[in-house]
Amino acid sequence: MSDSINLIVINLFELIAAIAGTVYISRYQVDRSTRYLVFFLWLNVFVEVVFGWLPTFVEIFNSFKFLEDTIFARNKWIYNTFEVVSSLFYLLYFANLIESNKNKKIGLNIIAIYVIFSVFNLAFSDVFFTSSSAPNSIFGTLLLVLFIMYFYFQILQSDEILNFYKTIPFYVSIGALVFHLIVNPIFIYEQYYSNTVSPEFVRIFLTILTIVNIFMYSCYTIGFLVCSKRNKSY
Repeated sequence: MSDSINLIVINLFELIAAIAGTVYISRYQVDRSTRYLVFFLWLNVFVEVVFGWLPTFVEIFNSFKFLEDTIFARNKWIYNTFEVVSSLFYLLYFANLIESNKNKKIGLNIIAIYVIFSVFNLAFSDVFFTSSSAPNSIFGTLLLVLFIMYFYFQILQSDEILNFYKTIPFYVSIGALVFHLIVNPIFIYEQYYSNTVSPEFVRIFLTILTIVNIFMYSCYTIGFLVCSKRNKSY
């Protein structure tokens, strides 16, 4: 029951962020990166609501029993796939903010290497249907930290330092950085624990996951609200 409550809370904050983003892009002229961010937030809501709850529905409701012996009875495969998609989005999001064409090209090449590595790792390892992929999580997180640090370096070198807190990318960087640095290391050890092996770990993990998700999507929502007020003042 507590697992379901945690998931409901996470879904709620995901939905609030997506709605806030939709209202923001519908009222103001925004760049493509911000529009893609909102589209990504809705994709995230779809994946979390549909595939996050599907295994529970298969277990509880008779109308979903026909999926019991299919891949839809478990959701690790979709989350492993979506982790690559999610990391790809964030990396492209911050790569698009790189001002130097030379560095941007280097960044895009690094992203291509990450995608190829992640796809091959999922295709030729035995974790795709069973647990989170540690190599993909580590590689994706390290690259995201690198890209966000470069984004901060650019801000420090420009006049944007005076208004950095009034831009969407700043709030995205804070939320995404905290989430990936805290959650992904825990996912690495997830395959070694379960309710039967260590229920205490599972409870702590769910609590941390819920808090960090609340923080990340609150950052996005606050970013849309702050930028809305900034646009109104203009």
